[in-house]
Amino acid sequence: MKACITGGAGFIGRALVQHLKNEGVSLRLLSRRKCHSGNDDHYFIADLTDSAVSLNGFFDDVDVIYHCAGELKDKTVMRSLHVDGTAKLLQAAKNHIDTTNKPLHWVQLSSVGAYGSPKGKADRERVVVETTPAIPTGEYEITKTLADEMVIQFAKMEPLFTYTILRPSNVIGKNMTNQSVRSLINIIKKKHFFYIGSTHAIATYIHVDDVVDALALCGNDVQARGHIFNLSNDCMLSDIVIAVAKNAGITPPTLRIPKQPIRLLTKLFSLLGITSLTENRIDALIKRTRYPNQKLKEKLAFTPRRSIPHMMATFDD
Repeated sequence: MKACITGGAGFIGRALVQHLKNEGVSLRLLSRRKCHSGNDDHYFIADLTDSAVSLNGFFDDVDVIYHCAGELKDKTVMRSLHVDGTAKLLQAAKNHIDTTNKPLHWVQLSSVGAYGSPKGKADRERVVVETTPAIPTGEYEITKTLADEMVIQFAKMEPLFTYTILRPSNVIGKNMTNQSVRSLINIIKKKHFFYIGSTHAIATYIHVDDVVDALALCGNDVQARGHIFNLSNDCMLSDIVIAVAKNAGITPPTLRIPKQPIRLLTKLFSLLGITSLTENRIDALIKRTRYPNQKLKEKLAFTPRRSIPHMMATFDD
């Protein structure tokens, strides 16, 4: 099998490249520059945000594309990469299929951010499944969801084109760029952590190795075709806090402060220019949203294997 990957230089993309190489898959990486060791013919040097980019030849002899390209920080780039870039790839896929009359399977790396945030109180109990309406709010989430919809619509028009969309929650791992996770771990280790609100807060994370395993499965298993799958390894926030504290050799914190006084303090700190604790961060620490993996389990017999509390506790070990 030959596969092509966009976003191969990213946090998830790099792990996927290594996984597929270990499985003996022949790879072609779309990149603005060479970012892995290997022969030059493994690379297709192009920039999806370039309006004049040519993708001729990118899909030659390819069976599967893993579209992992994404921009998390720069909002000015998100639409040109996620929406316009996906449109360019889909046009190149159409040209390839029209020329070769061969099937192509597309695996789209998306995000549970497509479903938006809970309406009203952040600590309202909420269960999100694949049939939950997509109501994204931020630019990243909106543009990634638009890209998902473009892929789905393309499949309806092109019979030789199939897709699978994987929507992970917050992805963690040793090479992650998510500084809020590292900040949480450091606060616990420094004995500065305290709980906010109720005792039922849920942490929605998934380890990068589980994401990569699921992506590879979505590329190989015909049962995955035509489906959207959510992927998260939800646990209680307290399980993470206890695991990190115990691994650091300190007593797990028990202090719990009602959310309203904390929100008032946050507003006061904001006026003073202190942004160490924000409304969004409070919402993240009190939320009770779950993303069950039931569909992945039923369709593909897949269940995450990496314990989030254990992985968070041992990041630096």
